[in-house]
Amino acid sequence: MRFNNEEFLPPFACEPIIYLYPQTTQSVSIAFNKIVNIYDSTPEYRNGWNVIADPTGKIINPSDGKSYPYLFWEGWSSIFPIQSNGFVVKQSEVSSFLTETLPKLGLNVKEKADFMETWLPYFSASPYYFITFLDQSVIDKIAPLQISPKPDTVIRILMDIKPLEKPVVVEEQKLKQTPQRKGFTMVEWGGLKR
Repeated sequence: MRFNNEEFLPPFACEPIIYLYPQTTQSVSIAFNKIVNIYDSTPEYRNGWNVIADPTGKIINPSDGKSYPYLFWEGWSSIFPIQSNGFVVKQSEVSSFLTETLPKLGLNVKEKADFMETWLPYFSASPYYFITFLDQSVIDKIAPLQISPKPDTVIRILMDIKPLEKPVVVEEQKLKQTPQRKGFTMVEWGGLKR
């Protein structure tokens, strides 16, 4: 299916990480809809992941017998929306901006640290950046996930960044209320690389 819509751009790579926090140690299966083309993953994605997760977030992959703190994937989806509202942040203030914003989006201390370790290096080339976060309903459309058993709480964060030579005026993004974690929780964060 081809989309010709000015609100969407061609596909781009993204680097999400998935954390699993079941209430008891249990098997969890995760698979993406066919519109997502995965070309790198840890552990290896073989038409899905079938892992064992415990409440601390530790993930055991029976296929290789190894333990992982999270699932990593990198790939392409068919469409990514263009979002006009967001935040214009000075390069020197990106770290403090993310430190303040990521917990509002639902990340805990470890998840926030992992996010910043991964993404702060991308903010080194320009004096300003336009930063926006895609709504979870949009993420569910561009990278649909099938998880069994179904989590009680799902937190999905996808950051989009655009380098700027000078600040521009944009409508500030209104962030939704911080999600509350209840029961089996799945957290995913990532970003778009244009």
